Amino acid sequence: MSQENVELARRTFEAFNRTYTEGTDDLYALLDPDIEWIPVTGILEGRSYDGHEGVRQWIEDMKRDWEAFEPRPEDFRDLGDDRVLALGSWHARGRGGNVPLDFPQAAWLARYREGRLVRMQSFTERKKALEAAGLSE
Repeated sequence: MSQENVELARRTFEAFNRTYTEGTDDLYALLDPDIEWIPVTGILEGRSYDGHEGVRQWIEDMKRDWEAFEPRPEDFRDLGDDRVLALGSWHARGRGGNVPLDFPQAAWLARYREGRLVRMQSFTERKKALEAAGLSE
């Protein structure tokens, strides 16, 4: 099952990017109806986004401020307990200034159950992501 979760993680990021840029519903087919979505903005605000509607709202909020937002995972690590750690970067471009923003140390910790993503947490520091995953650098 663990390699299946790594493949699901890859597909989840691809679906997120299509949903964000093209407005498809591809992402939601991979999410558990009770998904807990904890993006970097949620951490800053002290909240998570729950369920499909919560994720939809977060994406709409992001689109209002960001013309482009693209996570770019490169390294997927199977943690063996229905969790996958993805390490990579993200690129964004704000509205009304067209200023690009690249963040090279992004990380995401995902938990899957029965082929669906049930929890996604974003990190701006890989060290914190590794700690949350129970790993060290």
